[in-house]
Amino acid sequence: MNSRGLLLLTIAVVAVGVFALPSTVSLFSGQHAWYGISEPENEIPCKKCHADIYEEMQQTGAHLKMADACELCHRTCFNMTYNWSSGLYEKSQGYVYASGEGTGATPGVQAHAVSTIECMDCHAIPKDGSFEWVPGIEPGGHWMYPEYSGRCAACHWAGEYDGDFISAGGFGFNTTDDDNPNRNPGAGKHAAHKAFVLDSINNTELEGSNEACIACHTSIPVKIRWMHARSLEFNATYDKGLVLPPTHFNTSRYEANGTVNVTSYGNYSGGANTTAFPTPVAIWEGT
Repeated sequence: MNSRGLLLLTIAVVAVGVFALPSTVSLFSGQHAWYGISEPENEIPCKKCHADIYEEMQQTGAHLKMADACELCHRTCFNMTYNWSSGLYEKSQGYVYASGEGTGATPGVQAHAVSTIECMDCHAIPKDGSFEWVPGIEPGGHWMYPEYSGRCAACHWAGEYDGDFISAGGFGFNTTDDDNPNRNPGAGKHAAHKAFVLDSINNTELEGSNEACIACHTSIPVKIRWMHARSLEFNATYDKGLVLPPTHFNTSRYEANGTVNVTSYGNYSGGANTTAFPTPVAIWEGT
């Protein structure tokens, strides 16, 4: 190619660059507009990716107001850990999440943006005020934490729940005024599902006791393999000296004779049987 042809080609390329390139559009338009992740509150629209979770939140009463405030749980300043020595849920060090708005930034330590939490992180906080602690804002209450400031109603007085306290008492974990075995020897003694909670804490499938919380308190289908006593046996001895009422018999030597394995299936709507999941088993109608 002679110099004249090369000059014409160069002019053509420059012309394309001047008139055409400014009109091109980036493949992912909007990718350079960044969401803030700290004060006054998280701007990342979590439901953009977690639409199924958002729909579930819209259907619940207790957590309805938290559907657009995912950071209240998943960037929580609360961290409760079950102490096997004391038998109580106790506060542990809070997580440091990434934050920054405008100038400067703090990188995450234990977690970047959010973390997988235990239900008990919020529902095992003692009512006696012993947990009024926030990383970097000590002493002080959790209402001073940026994500929580001015948003009390998202957790308290939310949806169908009309109360100021959300901790789960009755297991003897010191989550209510009367639930600490050190103050009340009877705390949690009659909790039918305490073993379920403790076994869930031991299981690593989910965080903490979440297996038990989800099995009972959500619409997730549940399949359980039970071992029941096959029969109950006892002796009944006639004693005419006994005065009616209540009876002429004394009973003794109670024992269970053998066991039987039973598998039960319960679907999300509460239907149950012992052969297979009753229909429908989908969490959402029509799926």
